[in-house]
Amino acid sequence: MRRISAIVCCCVTLAVAGAAVAGDLRKEAADRFDHGLRLFNEGDNPGALLEFKRAYDLSGERSILVNVGLVYAEMGRPVEAVEALDKALAQPAGIPDAQVERGRRVRDEQSSRIGRLLVTTNVPAQVEIDNLVVGRTPMAAPVPVASGIRLLAVVAPGQVPVHQEVAISGGQQAEVAVELMPLQGALAHLVVHSALPGADVLVDGKLVGRTPLPASVSLPPGHHEVSLRRPGYRAIPGEITLADGSTGEVTLEAAENSDDAAQVSGQIELDINQSDANITIDGVPRFRTDLSLPAGPHRLSVTRAGFLPFERELTVDKGLSKTVRISLQPKEELRNAQARRRRNAWITVGAGVVVAGVGTYLILQAHSDQGAADTAWTEVYKTLQPGGSCHGVAKGEDGYDACQTAVARVNKMQDDANLKKWIGWGTAGLGAAVLATGVILRIVANNTDNVAVAAGPHLQPFAWAQPQGGGFGVLGRF
Repeated sequence: MRRISAIVCCCVTLAVAGAAVAGDLRKEAADRFDHGLRLFNEGDNPGALLEFKRAYDLSGERSILVNVGLVYAEMGRPVEAVEALDKALAQPAGIPDAQVERGRRVRDEQSSRIGRLLVTTNVPAQVEIDNLVVGRTPMAAPVPVASGIRLLAVVAPGQVPVHQEVAISGGQQAEVAVELMPLQGALAHLVVHSALPGADVLVDGKLVGRTPLPASVSLPPGHHEVSLRRPGYRAIPGEITLADGSTGEVTLEAAENSDDAAQVSGQIELDINQSDANITIDGVPRFRTDLSLPAGPHRLSVTRAGFLPFERELTVDKGLSKTVRISLQPKEELRNAQARRRRNAWITVGAGVVVAGVGTYLILQAHSDQGAADTAWTEVYKTLQPGGSCHGVAKGEDGYDACQTAVARVNKMQDDANLKKWIGWGTAGLGAAVLATGVILRIVANNTDNVAVAAGPHLQPFAWAQPQGGGFGVLGRF
């Protein structure tokens, strides 16, 4: 997928200026901007878009609005991209020149991908494109629409809804005339749920939208068959009966079709910072990080006890391989546990430094005491040599006790120096060990891979169904 280098290379550091913006709002805007950049770099364009838009709402910084437009462009939504970029570039003061140039270039590129659609009907009606309302008839002017094959729905009270595909060319205007027919009864509404994104939703064999549907589908009352259609999948059809004016819901499932999945598949490798995380794709548990999936969009969910869940939409390209890097972030209680571990690690480091310092002081003091003992022994030794005051003095003679006292004092000085030296070396060694322990604890405490989860077994039940059968199981950590 083509990335937007401007967001990484050209966007400036967020500056939420203005005395009217309170400090806490400024901080929230900066945090959301940074989070948006991180999500974008992880490939989560919808998440990045939400964070950028919130940061812009808080700050009013137009450079952020440029990024909003760039993300819309990356998501294949040229109408919204041009709208955001036009608003930002209308007053480019304060936006770096490189970002302004990039914004104008992307705006011109996206404009070429926008066509115009004019719908006329025999009665006033609501016009929807890809299940989103874009206007009502009679239209005052054509509405801008992203080029490509778009799904048009025309709905009016008391009339049979019309669903059809329309080809929109960039820079061109398409005109569609719709003849609505009277309906017996009141319109019903169908809400479709499916864990599989990017699949065609068929009602009575007719295309009415693509998952995930942003709104309900208007239908005539009565019995309807509903199913999904997507290459590489085998659908499990559903049925529903809708009364006049009622709203019904149906959940549709689809399983990978081994018969043609190999011809339409691509490869992904999940690089997750938590080795024992639980992985689901399109609502189905996965037990490997290297996967072969049908090409197209997929919904990825990664969870682990004690960590914030990670969810994003990823696109698999046919015949290609990509790596998706995922960094699970610890919840507040685990962040607090990390903070305590870091604090305890620093306390341990400090204690190690103090103990090692005491040991070093004792070693130096022992060295000094040993020098004094050696000097004293030299003096005593002289008295014991021929001609010395203690030489040949027998027990009971004058000076004997004084000589013995002098020798004993020197021996004690040497013993005390040796004892202090050994205590010093032992204390210094203990301090070094404590210091090394503290350093290791600090390294470990800063690594979220080693954050402890709640004690005891962790069990997560799951179930799945597909045309060949289904099952129930439990993911667990003991």
